[in-house]
This record gives sequence, structure tokens and C-alpha cells, in this order.
Amino acid sequence: MVTTAERQLRRAFRTGTVLDLTGAAHTVVRAEFLAGLLLDGPGAAGGRIARVDLAGARITGRLDLTGARIDTPLRLRRCVFDEKVQLDHADLVSLNLDGSVLPAIEAEAVRVATGFGLRDARIAGDVWLTQARVDGTVEFDRSTVGGTVHLQRAVIGGGLHLREGVRIDGGITLGGSRVGADLSLTHARIGSTGDAWAVAAAGLHVGGALLAHRMHADGGVNLIGAQLGGGVAFHDCVLLRPDGYALLLIEAQARLLTLRPAAESAGTISLRDAHFGRVVDDPVTWPAGCRIELDGLTYDRLTRRSEDVAEWTASQRLAWMARYSTGFSPGPYEQLAAALRRDGREQEARQVMLVRERLRHQAMGRLGAAWGAVQNAGIGFGYHPVRALLWLVAVIAAGTGWFAVAGPLRAVKPGEAPTWDPFLYTLDVLVPLVDLGHDKAWDPVGADKAVTLTVMAIGWILATTVVAGAGRALRR
Repeated sequence: MVTTAERQLRRAFRTGTVLDLTGAAHTVVRAEFLAGLLLDGPGAAGGRIARVDLAGARITGRLDLTGARIDTPLRLRRCVFDEKVQLDHADLVSLNLDGSVLPAIEAEAVRVATGFGLRDARIAGDVWLTQARVDGTVEFDRSTVGGTVHLQRAVIGGGLHLREGVRIDGGITLGGSRVGADLSLTHARIGSTGDAWAVAAAGLHVGGALLAHRMHADGGVNLIGAQLGGGVAFHDCVLLRPDGYALLLIEAQARLLTLRPAAESAGTISLRDAHFGRVVDDPVTWPAGCRIELDGLTYDRLTRRSEDVAEWTASQRLAWMARYSTGFSPGPYEQLAAALRRDGREQEARQVMLVRERLRHQAMGRLGAAWGAVQNAGIGFGYHPVRALLWLVAVIAAGTGWFAVAGPLRAVKPGEAPTWDPFLYTLDVLVPLVDLGHDKAWDPVGADKAVTLTVMAIGWILATTVVAGAGRALRR
């Protein structure tokens, strides 16, 4: 038997007008009646376009439009569905379920010619949009989903909006999907089930920007291999996966990365082998619970875009890397130095490379660390060449002073030795592979021999460190 609300809906369908049953005495519409109206309804009234634009109804039974082709817009706003909506492989002009309450939505491989609206809705279970194709925008703003939003391998021509307090308890899957415009997760609250990711989006392609301002992701975000054309912004967002990866951007690419997670964030953030044109972050306010993986990361510039963050120094950046990096690798230091040089900060770039050499030698074990300490003290690994000159002057002065007081040494061949000159003797002993005719002419004994051997050893050490430093300078 046709209900009162169904009779009203049939009339509204023919004229293409809105039927709002909010607060009405009769609001029940059977799902089978609605499906029949959409698939084989009466013709439109003269000069009108038939369509369903229904609000405030209670829809009983299961609305099953699997494989159906609906040539008119479908709007079911603020409706309460007793059973899930089934739209697998359906072909729709548009779909609007704003403000509706549903047990679940199954719309795998659905085709929507314009937009899909699901704002202010409440879905108790899952939303299945796997392999969906929506030419316009998909909107979940302010909705609540008790299960998971499945959007893997979907193609969305416009934007994908999950903003303004949307809550998804079971996470969202976007692996292999394509979004033509922006993907917005601003103010979204996303959970996860078991070991699953809050946002599982490996291989995601976004034509615009990925915006996650103040997002809360309890379960981490997986963006391995993502291609993010307009940039990606994690600003003041909470990323939680304390015993694992809170954010994976391995091999991801974007023109701009803003990475300033909130203080509550916990877990490892991996940027391994990723590339970004610019990186905006703040080492001073980095969350204490977050480690960072930087091996293989490349970028053109480190910068800031807002006045709320003071300009960082190389010392602050190095302290951040020392405290939060998961392990030493020379690449991140080379990238940082290159970025500093591009900004004209050559002195800070040398500071970074000096730290890189120090840590590299420490990683070689005790002998490597000892040799590194010698190079650092001698010439600052080639980044402080003046230091070698100071050592040279100091040793020559000390040696000359010692031998001037000690007096002429015993000649190896009396009568053939050159005139005693403590300066030339010290210089000849100090500089290896150069023979001034003084070193071999005199035979030191006792304390004089000990001083001679010390000066000679210092000479060889200085020569070796200078050669090593020169090699690094030439490679730069």
C-alpha cells in the first residue's frame, strides 16, 4: 500500500520539486518504492525535469540500486535509513546524502558524473567507495563514520574533503587513488582498528594540495610513494603511533612540505628517499615523542612561510638532528649544507659539514674516532684551514725556542755541518718530504731527540690532515 509520504514524493518527482518531510506526520518511504520511482517512474510534468529531491524522510528496507543507471540528480538529505544503501556499479548524475543517518554505504565502482555529498551525515558502519569514479568533488565535512571509509583505487576529478570536525573511527584507505584537486583533512579526527593505519594512502596521487591542519590521526599516516602536486601540510596535527611509524612519506614527492606536528604527536616520522622543493618546519618546537628518518631525503630549500616561527640557526638544526634522528647517515648533513649554501649561509654550511665529518669518524669505531679527533684539532676536517697554519707557526716557534736554548746539536760529520740555525732545523724536521740540509746534519740525543721526534710526528700528522682536507675541499 502506498503511503502518504510516497504519494507526495511521486508528485514532487514529476515536477522536480523539493519534498521536505521534516516535522511532518507521515515520513515513511519504502526503499523499494523509491527505487521503482528512480528506475521506472512516471514521466515529468510538462516543462519539468523529473528528479528525487527528498528531505526528512524515514526510508525503510534496503535501497538497492546495484548496477542501476539514474539519469537525474538524486538528493536524499536528512533522511534516516533503516538498512544500508547499496550502489555498487551504479551510474549516477549526482548523489547527495547530506545530514542523513545510515547503517552503511556500499558503492564500489560507482560512477558519479558530478559530485557526491555526504556532509553532516552519520554512518554507523563502513563506507565502501573502492574503485569509485566521481568527476566532481566528494565531501564528508562534519560527518561521523563508525567504521572505515574505503576509497582505494578511486578516481576523483575534483577535491576530496574530510574537514571541519569529520570523525572516522575505523580509518580511511586511499591506496592507489587519484584526486584531481585538493585533499583536505583539516580538523579531521581519524582513528584505526587493530594495527591498521588511520590514513592508508600509499601510492596516492593528488593534483592539488594535501591539507592536514590540526588533523588527529590515531594510528599513523601512510603516504609511501605519494605524488602530491600542490604540496602537503601537516601543521599542528596530532600523529600517533608510539611504537611504530606515525607518518610515512618514504619516496613521496611534493613541491612543498610543511611538517610541524603538534606536541602530543608520538612515533617515528620517515622522510626516507622523499623529495620536496621546499620544506617548512621548526626544529625548536619538534614533539619530544617523535623520531625522524632523513636518509635519502632531498630538497631544494628549508624555509618558513609564517611569522609565528623565528628563523632557525644551523646549531638548532644540528641539535635537532642529533636528538631525534634514528641513526647517523652523511646524506642529511650534505643536504642541509647544500640548502644553506643556496641561501647564502656559507659559514653555517661549513659548520654542518664539520659536524658531518666528526660523526662519520665516530661511526668508524675507536680508531676512526681518534683519527677524526686529530683531523678536527688540526684543520677542522679541511673546513678551518687557518687552524693548520696556526699549528705550524706554534710548532715552529716552540721548536725554535727549545733548540735556541739547548744550543747547537752534535754534528753528524764535524766540519761539514751547516751553520747551526734552530729555526731552519725545526722547519726541516717539521715539513716532510722537503730537505733543507739541516735535519740530517745534526744528531740529537736525550731530550733534544724526544723534541725532534715530536716535531717530526706533528709534521706528518699535519701533512696528512691537510691532504685529507684538501681532498674534501676539491670534492665540494
